[in-house]
Amino acid sequence: MVEGLARLGEELAKMNEWAKGVIFDQEGRIIASKGFNVDPKELTPYLHCLDSRDVTIGSGFILNKQHFEVHRYHPPLVFGRRGGPDEGEGIAICQALRDGAPVYGLITYELPILSARAVPQLIEFCRKYIGTVEIPGPN
Repeated sequence: MVEGLARLGEELAKMNEWAKGVIFDQEGRIIASKGFNVDPKELTPYLHCLDSRDVTIGSGFILNKQHFEVHRYHPPLVFGRRGGPDEGEGIAICQALRDGAPVYGLITYELPILSARAVPQLIEFCRKYIGTVEIPGPN
């Protein structure tokens, strides 16, 4: 397991605009979670979600037995949502590097919180508490 992340659960609990959250390592081991009981089997596809845009967008995400459509693929970020315009839930994953090892932050957020707010929060959270998040510049 990645070292130095013992207090991550406390920090994750403070993120009151996020409905659910889970932080896990490159082996799919849960470091911290918030808002639900994580099924570790559901985390396996997330370990490869940055490998292929087509596969990730085509299959979407499953979390807590709910299917989410993926519509944004910008490594190290991927995000999407489920539901309609009046109700729904967004999902986002961010890969951070801690001592060269990938650590993933995965969150969900409910209306009125949108990806325009939640994704930057996730990036900042990962940078502050996990490690380096390298967002590529515009082409």
